[in-house]
Amino acid sequence: MSTAGPVATDEVTGATDDPAPVDPTAPDVVDGEAGPPDRSRRRFTVAVVVGLVVVAIPYVWVLMDLWTGTVDPLRHVSPSDFYDLQGRAMLSGHLYVPDGSLGIEAFLNGGHQYTYFGIFPSLLRLPVLAVTHAFDGRLTAPSMLLAWVVTGLSSAVLLWRVRILIRGSAVLGAAEAVCCGVLVASVNAGSVLVVLAGTPKVSHEDLAWSVALTVATLFALLGVVERPSAPRLTLAGVVVLGAALDRSPTGYACIIAMLLVAGWFGLGRAGAQNRRAAIPLAAMGVGILALDGLVNWAKLGMPYGLSEANQVWTQVNAHRRLYLASNGGNAFSLHYLPSTLAAYLDPLGIGVSSHFPFLGLPDHPARAVGAVTLDQSYPTASVPAAMPLLFLLSIWGLVCAFRPRPVGRVQAMRLLLVATAAGTAAVLLFGYIADRYVADFLPFLALASMIGLVDVWRRFEGTGRPARMVGVLAIVALGAFGVWVNVGAAITPSGLWTSAQAGAFVRAQQALGGAPPVQRGDTLPEWAPAGTLFATGSCSGLYVSNGFDYSTVPGQQLQHETWIPVEQPTGTVHVLEVTRNGAIEAGGPPAVLATYGTTSVVLEPTGTDRVRLALRGPDLPDVPYPPSVTPSVELRPGVPTYFVITTDPHLHTIEASGQGVAVQFVLPGDGPFAVPGDPTLHIVTQTPAGSPMALCRQLTGTG
Repeated sequence: MSTAGPVATDEVTGATDDPAPVDPTAPDVVDGEAGPPDRSRRRFTVAVVVGLVVVAIPYVWVLMDLWTGTVDPLRHVSPSDFYDLQGRAMLSGHLYVPDGSLGIEAFLNGGHQYTYFGIFPSLLRLPVLAVTHAFDGRLTAPSMLLAWVVTGLSSAVLLWRVRILIRGSAVLGAAEAVCCGVLVASVNAGSVLVVLAGTPKVSHEDLAWSVALTVATLFALLGVVERPSAPRLTLAGVVVLGAALDRSPTGYACIIAMLLVAGWFGLGRAGAQNRRAAIPLAAMGVGILALDGLVNWAKLGMPYGLSEANQVWTQVNAHRRLYLASNGGNAFSLHYLPSTLAAYLDPLGIGVSSHFPFLGLPDHPARAVGAVTLDQSYPTASVPAAMPLLFLLSIWGLVCAFRPRPVGRVQAMRLLLVATAAGTAAVLLFGYIADRYVADFLPFLALASMIGLVDVWRRFEGTGRPARMVGVLAIVALGAFGVWVNVGAAITPSGLWTSAQAGAFVRAQQALGGAPPVQRGDTLPEWAPAGTLFATGSCSGLYVSNGFDYSTVPGQQLQHETWIPVEQPTGTVHVLEVTRNGAIEAGGPPAVLATYGTTSVVLEPTGTDRVRLALRGPDLPDVPYPPSVTPSVELRPGVPTYFVITTDPHLHTIEASGQGVAVQFVLPGDGPFAVPGDPTLHIVTQTPAGSPMALCRQLTGTG
């Protein structure tokens, strides 16, 4: 007896190459053994749950620890408060946020500042924001974990639904179940999702929810295709609305998918009796598109899209203005397509090293192809190299979906493939290349690879056990490789790592096969390949490169932002306990906290009992970014407040922080650090013991 599923009529799904229909009441048979009808479902559930549990271990560690030595469910990396700020604005009846609170990311419209990020994650926060301020700026990691769980559940049920639509009641054997578990695990951890988790900040939360809601949309719309009903139509409307209110490229893709499915029903391709489903689908799609346009208009002054000319970053960065001018003021163009295709589809687009973790991001930023000016470019792992299982199965899935004689009801999935492919258009035409944008490819890859996997195992049914075992081993190996690459990319230095994370990472390298050779010199280079170690002087500092190129941001290049300190000696970090002796009023004289050569760290009054941290000095470079002042914070007289000042002459960087704000700027000269004393302040200085530089001496052989 054939194990292929029931054959649908041409009216509904098109022709099929299956020879004959199968009686759905016949007993399941696997390797000659009959079983109950629900055996396939049990096998599938067990395999998927095991796969997700296994990959949840590295995912949760990357999200909540990542070399910090402490599991923190609220771990966050700045900026992480944009959704909270937007949520509090929504509670006040508007969408604009306090001026300056978004920094360079703000968009200006009608005299107010807005974030271009969607409102969906802010909506999720409203119940918490309505009752407490305790978690402001600290909800990114929990939100990303929830998005990951939604992606896991959605990808699992989507795969099951794809299998039913293609193969009907065909039994799921143990080998195929294992491959299903591997595929779902690969979508969730053998992909860029784990890289996003390494830096829990607003842009990564945006993409995490984008993937979750788009995959959920695919499941919901396929449910409507399978059997239209009021609950299924409602679910589709809810998830498409969520996707549209989260991220524009994938949100538009979900709306397009809904409208295409409406057209499918309207043309009678799902049977004349189901044509009435076209009206609610089309109405929801148009309504969601209109609502999304209204929100975008309220925030950015246009119904769809945005103008980067209105962003604060464009005002302070000359290279951004050059980038826009080179393309007629637009951020998107076909001219960027060769560069983005080369970055995102390079078959060898990963980093390979002889040092732990051995596989990860390339050690250099993606390069422009041709005479184009890119806005920014970062080390970026390509889809084929970093996600080989999803990529290869997707190729076969496309062949299966678009061949002249499709199998089962796969023909209806063509619409969703077209829509999710359209969701990648924005990133392919955008002159900004970054690893995180690979997330826009993931919904398309998930659906196409699921179609491919189901069809591969349909073909395996007529083969012997050895052939099936080879298939299982190949899929497991490709899936494991993808997990390794993406976890490797997540656990290697990035631009927002702390010194403690960098130190833990290099020590792990040393323990797991040895760290790379250390370059030495008196001055840090402006750039070096990612993972490069550099020791200054006689181990007066040890640094590791993140591979980012800051040549387009002069202020950050002057600070050697490419380099992350691994070890810094005593005298680098200073903790000041500061007590204000009298009241603070706007317009009062600044109070000096500390000096480093000609540079002063001061508290400038901005209002009653309010100050801002500022860096002042005649030798500070005149650069528009980064700023040399912080937003205003409260400083109550008589109440001790702690400020931390870090000075690193090798990085040419000074950082001052306290009361929840921080300023980081270029540090000229060689010091010394001093606390001169100010009559309006009582200051107690603590200089924590720095590193004994033992790791540096060990790695350089000077210890």
